Amino acid sequence: MIESVHNALLLLNAVRDHGSLRLKDAAEEIGVAESTAHRLLAMLIYHGFVVQDESRRYLPGPSIGVGPTGSSWTRTFRDACLEPMNQLSSCTGETVNLVVRTGVESRVIGTVESEKLLRVGNRQGHVPLARMSAGGKILLAQLDEDALAQLYRSDYALAPDHMSAAEFELLQKELRTIVENGYATAVDSVEVGLSSVAICLRNGDGAVLGALVVAMPTIRFHAALGSGLVAQMRATARRISPAISEIRPSDDN
Repeated sequence: MIESVHNALLLLNAVRDHGSLRLKDAAEEIGVAESTAHRLLAMLIYHGFVVQDESRRYLPGPSIGVGPTGSSWTRTFRDACLEPMNQLSSCTGETVNLVVRTGVESRVIGTVESEKLLRVGNRQGHVPLARMSAGGKILLAQLDEDALAQLYRSDYALAPDHMSAAEFELLQKELRTIVENGYATAVDSVEVGLSSVAICLRNGDGAVLGALVVAMPTIRFHAALGSGLVAQMRATARRISPAISEIRPSDDN
């Protein structure tokens, strides 16, 4: 029963983060037979978390709460990044995540988990506040001042993350430093004992698609950062670049 709940939640996250799934994709996502995936999806449909369109794709339903990141480009993006992410995880010994931003939230849409005993576990589907996570911060740093103010300080600022004027000024200062450095870090801010480093991934037009993130126990963070981790991540981003050069996001975050 626990495994069934786990698989149902993984499917729920996949539908939310990729916008749509076919039955075959759903089965591959959780590594089960299509008949099993179909039963799990039927239960999600029953409770309103998933709906099915005319082409029999599974889409986010009214009960899902958080809307999808966009359409199927996020799945294409993830699939293009997975093999280089595997290589980076093998090289560093740490967990590697792929992150996109939706408003004031960051979303983990892909994970390659470290094989070390002491490691950061699979965070696929997690939705931390963007200003708290390394992946979210590197993506926020790509916004101009007006777009950032619109996101956090306008009359239409998104409800999940209200900020005071002082907090917003501190965020602006941190983001300027991130732009100068070309990478972002987060130490114990999303979870105590967990730290991460993030860089941007861009398409052929230079548009930011998401963030490549290496996550590790905080006890290993400073040593990893001092031993060339950012250079390894940038080399991985260069390997990913040709595979994502034609991807165009279908929505504006």
